[in-house]
Amino acid sequence: MIGIGVVEGFFGPEWSWKSRHRFCESIQSYGGNFYIYAPKRDPYLRKLWEQNHPAEVWSELKSLSLTCHRANVAFGIGLSPFELHSQWNQKTKGLLREKVKKLEELDITYLGLFFDDMKGISDLGVKQLEIVNSVRASTGKTILFCPTYYSDDPILDRIFGQRSSDYLLQIGTLPTDIQIFWTGRNVVSKSISANELDAVAGVLRRKPIIWDNYFANDGPKQCKFLKLQPLEGRNQDALKNSAGWAFNLMNQSSLSEVVFASSVDVLHNDTVPNASFYDAAQRLAGKGFVTSLKAFGDTFVTLGLDGIDLDRKQQILSTLNESRFSKDIIDWLNGKYLVGDECLTD
Repeated sequence: MIGIGVVEGFFGPEWSWKSRHRFCESIQSYGGNFYIYAPKRDPYLRKLWEQNHPAEVWSELKSLSLTCHRANVAFGIGLSPFELHSQWNQKTKGLLREKVKKLEELDITYLGLFFDDMKGISDLGVKQLEIVNSVRASTGKTILFCPTYYSDDPILDRIFGQRSSDYLLQIGTLPTDIQIFWTGRNVVSKSISANELDAVAGVLRRKPIIWDNYFANDGPKQCKFLKLQPLEGRNQDALKNSAGWAFNLMNQSSLSEVVFASSVDVLHNDTVPNASFYDAAQRLAGKGFVTSLKAFGDTFVTLGLDGIDLDRKQQILSTLNESRFSKDIIDWLNGKYLVGDECLTD
């Protein structure tokens, strides 16, 4: 089993390099063991994938990889060669091989091949099998594959085109050393059960890795909320029926540490979600922060920015301090985390 970790795979404002280092240095202490760099706003992993990262970004990635290795955290990169299945030929095959070789210089453990949030085509399964197998033949890294249809959710068919009835069965013919992501019944699943994952494993011919969007708030609607809440609808049995669990968290990195630490505890130990959540919040951010959460939790999770008037905003601000956790909330209140329509599934 790969374990539990973080995939920074959201749309909208990315985490800062400083926050990435801090999070990666702490992942193991929270009970996790991997981090995958795959922000949707990194064009050199997505629409400009044929190009190399600028020198300054490449230097940051090398430094982040080193931080992960020093912290005994497996480091991965999520490459999303945008709609490559529509232009798969000898030229793009060579470009992809060169890109993979370049990314391997970062001393990665995991190579993500992410085809989420892209238009499908009639022979999508066949083309993606060719692409993934081509990469597999040229690298010794563990491949984590995200299909275009990574859930049963019909929203994917409405936005990206109707999937073929045998798409997942085709994907299931990939060699079993390739791991396959799944988000559950929905893009953002309220629950993910052991029985459900057992059924998915039968189709994919392996246990799926869960890409969990439970806390993600990267869409034009969801960016108005902070998912400061306990992890519900998942448990230790579900974890056992997976090949691993990757949390795609909030755009707010410090707040994401709180929910990640609590969620790992819930999955590993079957602790009571609510108790684990407040315990993690107090341990990381202090009693004052917990007081603010208890007073305004519903505002953050269900009311959102559009429902916060000036009086309520001032009430929230009065409970916050100068910590990095409070700063995430303050910046959110001031509209610094708004996301446009780049996230199509929101």
